[in-house]
Amino acid sequence: MADADADYDPAAEEVHWGHVTAVHPGDAAAWFNLGLARKYLRDWAGCAEANHRSLEIEAPAEDPAWWNLGIAATALRDWELARRAWRGYGIDRAMLPDGTGPIEVDWGRAPVRIVGPGEEQEVVWGRRICPARIKIENVPFPSSGHRWGDVVLHDGAPNGERVVDGRVYGVFDELERWSPSEIPTLDVAARCERDADAEALIEAFEAAHFSAEDWTANVRSLCAACSAGNLCSDAHAFPTAGIARRFGIAAPLGLAGTVLHAWRSARPATRDFDEPVVAG
Repeated sequence: MADADADYDPAAEEVHWGHVTAVHPGDAAAWFNLGLARKYLRDWAGCAEANHRSLEIEAPAEDPAWWNLGIAATALRDWELARRAWRGYGIDRAMLPDGTGPIEVDWGRAPVRIVGPGEEQEVVWGRRICPARIKIENVPFPSSGHRWGDVVLHDGAPNGERVVDGRVYGVFDELERWSPSEIPTLDVAARCERDADAEALIEAFEAAHFSAEDWTANVRSLCAACSAGNLCSDAHAFPTAGIARRFGIAAPLGLAGTVLHAWRSARPATRDFDEPVVAG
């Protein structure tokens, strides 16, 4: 999971700021820093408590303690506290309507950096459903330990950028996999004589309300510097897709087979596939 700067040791910081707040309980900045350490330790109750103490001392609008309180409250599924934190930060009702229960809004698409069990990083796109959560809309590689439809809790400050059609999007860092998807990831090798065949496969799964990702054509590898927005001299171009392609498919296995057979039958001269393999 994404953490702060590589030199930042949240466990040591928690000990340090715990001592400071014990000696100086009226120090708002010390409580904020204690909450920050606990955020990166995923101690959500402790994070909420420390940020709340900071805000009891001073609570200006747009204070980052409000935002970290909102993240902790979201992790804890304390929706009343989350709404209070977002309001305290300054998010108005046009962006975040009043209500009760889980917060579900549409803040548009955004990229998020997810981290697998082996520390592999992958940037995927999803839809922001609250200030601190993104629902993944790509089909991640199985090594990421994530699936299409996962909801991930993310940090507040973007780390790097992606540019699409001239628009700049900040890349958020995942804090934890907040709600796992039940839809498996399938790995499918397919023959597509034309780009239109690959597009038709993707459209067929979208029509079935699931998803397919052309991992051969739509995924490029970036170095760590470029992923974080510090551009290097390498081009990092998207690969050139040929006839043999690899797709990541998010769908139940039986339904995927039905969709793939129908896709091949529509144009058997230019389309074929190997049986799907459950990969994640």
